[in-house]
Amino acid sequence: MADQNSIVYYEDWSDLEPVNVINTVPPDNVTNLTASKVQGNLVTLSWTASSSNDVTGYGIYNGTVYVGSTASTTYDVTGLNPETTYTFAVKTINKDGLTSNGASISVTTPILTYALSMNGTTDYVQTPSLSFDTVIMDILVDPKSMVYNSYLDATRGIPQSAFGRNSSGYDYLQSAWKSVSINGVDKTAGANISAIVPTQQRITVTVVLKSPGKSILVLFANQLGSIPMKGILYSVKIMSGGVVTALYDFTKPFTGTAVPDSSGNNQTAKLQGGTWING
Repeated sequence: MADQNSIVYYEDWSDLEPVNVINTVPPDNVTNLTASKVQGNLVTLSWTASSSNDVTGYGIYNGTVYVGSTASTTYDVTGLNPETTYTFAVKTINKDGLTSNGASISVTTPILTYALSMNGTTDYVQTPSLSFDTVIMDILVDPKSMVYNSYLDATRGIPQSAFGRNSSGYDYLQSAWKSVSINGVDKTAGANISAIVPTQQRITVTVVLKSPGKSILVLFANQLGSIPMKGILYSVKIMSGGVVTALYDFTKPFTGTAVPDSSGNNQTAKLQGGTWING
């Protein structure tokens, strides 16, 4: 028996001609449509699959403009403009080619920001010789296991001023440092006995010297450019007596290897490698 919402065409039942059942009922919409990873030029859409049993995929629309299709329940919409409001729709498609009227969501993209990705192999930043007592790093780290990884190293001018993660997975803070805090919380007591720096999340790390000093600093490697740290640099602020000595803002892309000093003090750093990404 045909579905009551389908159309049945027939001419002569007595001759046992085939019955042609044509489905005219569109499939059910998806539910729980959400947007995540909203960036200046990209949005990831996710949803719960349609409850219809004849679904073959989902069509993605930007307003009335067809974007693409997928058989999964996620889709990355790319090529967007920053600071723009979009209305996206996801329409269920069934085996007969019918589509639902669509579930929709409005999303406003943020200002397009950038950051500098460091590969953990050859990439690092080296500053000129600076007078300082405090370093504030806006970073995301993904240290390699079973080897040493350096957050920063100032040992060329200040003995015992390295800070990193050792091969046992603990964060070492050498004796020249007075304290280390993560997102404003003092973590000094946990240094050298545990991993105090969270991984794969953006954080602010502040390290303070016991006494002011002067040195070249190497960020995400040691003074030889070895034991590199994999991760992302957003900014590094270097201070002395509460005054900014140098500020390296990696959310503002530049060309070449000269890292501009946003503090106005002309303390240009040097970049080895690095890849610009949308932050």
